[in-house]
Amino acid sequence: MAKEKSSLLAKLKERWLMILFGLPFAAVGVGMFFWGVAGTLVDKWAVESWQPVSAQLIQVDLKRGTSDGSITYKVTASYQYSFNGQPFMASRVGLTDGFDNVGDYHQRESSRLQRALNQGQSVQAWVDPDQPSQAILNRDVRWGMIGFSMIFVIVFGGVGGGIIVYCLCAPTDKMPNQGRELGDRPWLERRDWAHKEIKSNGKTSLYVSWGVAIAWNAIAIPAGIGGVNAALKGELIALVALLFPAVGLGLIGWAVSVTLSWRRFGPAPLQLDPYPGAVGGHVGGSIEVRLPYSINHRFDVSLQCLRSYMSGSGKNRSRRESLVWQTEGVAQTQASATGTRLEILFDVDSDLPVSQTPSRSYHLWRLVVDCELPGADFSRQYEIPVFATGQKAAALSRLSTENILAQQSREEALESVLNVEQIPGGIILHYPAWRHPSGKMALILVGAIFAGVGFMIPADDFPSWIFTLIGIPMLLAGIYYLMCSLDVRIDQSELVTRRRLLGVSLGNRHYPRSSIQSLALKESYTSQSGKSHTTFYKIIAKRHTGKPVTVGFNLAGRDVAKQALESLSLLTGVAIDEN
Repeated sequence: MAKEKSSLLAKLKERWLMILFGLPFAAVGVGMFFWGVAGTLVDKWAVESWQPVSAQLIQVDLKRGTSDGSITYKVTASYQYSFNGQPFMASRVGLTDGFDNVGDYHQRESSRLQRALNQGQSVQAWVDPDQPSQAILNRDVRWGMIGFSMIFVIVFGGVGGGIIVYCLCAPTDKMPNQGRELGDRPWLERRDWAHKEIKSNGKTSLYVSWGVAIAWNAIAIPAGIGGVNAALKGELIALVALLFPAVGLGLIGWAVSVTLSWRRFGPAPLQLDPYPGAVGGHVGGSIEVRLPYSINHRFDVSLQCLRSYMSGSGKNRSRRESLVWQTEGVAQTQASATGTRLEILFDVDSDLPVSQTPSRSYHLWRLVVDCELPGADFSRQYEIPVFATGQKAAALSRLSTENILAQQSREEALESVLNVEQIPGGIILHYPAWRHPSGKMALILVGAIFAGVGFMIPADDFPSWIFTLIGIPMLLAGIYYLMCSLDVRIDQSELVTRRRLLGVSLGNRHYPRSSIQSLALKESYTSQSGKSHTTFYKIIAKRHTGKPVTVGFNLAGRDVAKQALESLSLLTGVAIDEN
């Protein structure tokens, strides 16, 4: 009992801020359940035993209000009736009493009662026999309102309750010290790093995918139904609301694919070798996958060192990642008792940061493993401990970067980027226009949207020139890089660059060969898709004086870029700058 109490206190101490964050969400969910759902159903059960009487309407009104810029309604009425020979007056219309715009209940009920009032007709009311002064005109449950309330119950209550349950039940990341002196073994502080078996993100992805899909569809389905109802009444623009359930179907498909992957491959933990991974040594390990072995299965692996940090402030704060270092390869595979055994091994530079405790800004190491397969793909990520131990693998020897498939991939990527023509005494590099258009088209699209918004917004309402000022340079830059070609000639006498825009020469630039000091790599930009990162490099010719000259670009990945650098150095005789 004392141990459980101590464990709970440790969780509260470590996660109190998360619990405080979840409490308001949970309170909204619980409040909406008891007030909006359970309260209505209890009232419905209570009025079922009330007795019908004939009531005479005195006044009927449809009141209007505003909420967040939209119009809300509330039907009100006063009426009189007799019960056991005594007269009474009441004003309750339905089970729910308040302003809203869920469906057209208030409009329909107002029309019905107003028609009866104008024609002098009586209406039926239900009276509480124990308290005859209590009566109601409509005891039907508004299921649309129940569904609307359930959105808050599921979304807010689910988020808040899930956070609180996780904080109280999930084991803490930190291991209890229990009197041990960790010394030079800081990785033992984390529970998930206390042994060499590292779990993947498979189960977490499963929970997250279904959580997102359920939360989104809880909002999207009622919105879609409301849009259809509005469209049937002539408001065709309301059909735009069908985009929400369409996205919801996509999220369900994503959740199903993650589920199929989990059921097909299981946990697939990583057995580290060495343990922990070593800066200045090796990072690697083995994975047993429940998949019949085939030489045609290719498992791409990527080892990433990342910086995770908080960006923004207040409500706009979000956690982001930036790539510090990355290397890629293909896992060695062989048949095993469970199906397929993956062996992964990388050399790691000695000047890289080690794994750090999660904080506002910290470094982490992630191993990404992907394999495209018929049906569900294998896609797992592992956050692993990497420290400056300099250790080498004990049971692994073949580097993933030296796998024949990895070498072929680098050569294909190199051929797609470097169009080299050998000439007497040198080479010409051709970089035609319209290469790798996706990123440039995205830049053009975003720039066009910003520029268009700037022209459409009236200047009196907003300084629209800000959008134009941002959009036009982006648009022009996208067009330039998409339609501009570059030729680079390096021979024994000089280095020449020539750019053309839509075939029109923008001029040549000449640099004496004697001014070229060395060739070097330089990062251009990094693209990110989910938690996958790709860094693009360019090759520059450093000069003894003056700015460096770009002689190669759009090299995806560190290993491809290094191979391109070595190839150009070999073909031109220009040394590589190792700094």
